[in-house]
Amino acid sequence: MQSTEPAETMKSSMIAVVGAGTMGSSIVVALLAAGYSVLLKETDQAFLDKGMANIDRLLSGRVKKGLSPEEAQLQRSRIECVLDFERFAEVDFVIEAAPENIEIKKSIFEQLDQWCNVDAILATNTSSLSITQIANFARRADKVVGLHFFNPAHIMKLVEVIPGLETSHDTVARALELAQSMGKLAIRVEECASFLVNRLLGRYMNESLFTLEGGVVGVEEIDKAVCDYVMPIGPLALRDMNGADIGLAVANFNYQEYGERFAVPALLSRMVEANMLGQKTMSGFYAYDKETRKRSGVNPELLKLLASPKKKAKTASAEFSAERLFLPMINESFLAMQERICQPEDLDAALMAGLGMRRGPLTLASEIGLKDCLAMLEASFKTNSGAVVHERFRPAPLLKRFVWAGRSSVL
Repeated sequence: MQSTEPAETMKSSMIAVVGAGTMGSSIVVALLAAGYSVLLKETDQAFLDKGMANIDRLLSGRVKKGLSPEEAQLQRSRIECVLDFERFAEVDFVIEAAPENIEIKKSIFEQLDQWCNVDAILATNTSSLSITQIANFARRADKVVGLHFFNPAHIMKLVEVIPGLETSHDTVARALELAQSMGKLAIRVEECASFLVNRLLGRYMNESLFTLEGGVVGVEEIDKAVCDYVMPIGPLALRDMNGADIGLAVANFNYQEYGERFAVPALLSRMVEANMLGQKTMSGFYAYDKETRKRSGVNPELLKLLASPKKKAKTASAEFSAERLFLPMINESFLAMQERICQPEDLDAALMAGLGMRRGPLTLASEIGLKDCLAMLEASFKTNSGAVVHERFRPAPLLKRFVWAGRSSVL
């Protein structure tokens, strides 16, 4: 596992951040707290002003939690705002935090390649796009790396460091060093769609929707069971926070990349069509008070949606347990280990730091018992006649091998 102890030195004390949106401004605050100066780039003064207002809000929040006002002001003074790339020759490390649009990334990396010095590392905070594809937009693919912070970056401890096909060992080492110097848990993750944490999260989030579609259990029961089991927040409350439209886009992307085991629950599309996007529309799995913006119970419109005529989701069992929601995540963990996406000892730590899980999926698998995990997956995968019902429960070959070898735990 990578150390979380801050590194003693970086080649430059100034880091450039491209994009002052929600993630960019949060990354800036994290860098300031670690002692760095920041060159913050936006395309428009209005965007810069909005970003700086958000940074001020985040710093004020830190003051309320104990940071001295003098230190907060000192940190803020280490930000320099620019609307062009002319100063970028002064920095040795750039973090791009622009919207998740490949054409926007292309334009930025072409300009970074032109303006930055030849030894500068160019990192992208993308949560899903290909690092190799982004690296191809610059003439220094060996210097391009994924540096995936989790939202909010100034609070969440995990950073996934993702090399592209041509990324050099030195570039990866410098990216890990920067993340560690910020007090983060820096985990090297090999390139794959959605990387590690969001890939595994997607399987669990989808399963919660399939379970709700099946009509066996309700919204509040699902969320409560999961929180009692291992999570800080239920999957449906989390989907309301992030937005059903964002969730659908991510789910469709994963389905495109991974196939049937990432099948998209029909309920998600239906909610987006009905503009039931969650907190942003005050209507999702839960209803929200328009004045206080607080949750006011299960959304009656959702109940109508669930009761309306539709193709019923097939369920392998009428029984519900929180454990079953995590079976696809556990299974995907074994597939990730099989693909050597990360070191096995890093997997649980990454999920705990990135999602706030109290125990990671490999620990859950060991608690349930690997043999029992396999039996539960096989029971959900096939009917008694042997016909395939749920591709998302097809057991990972590595899990089978662990069971055949008589192993009772993963690590």
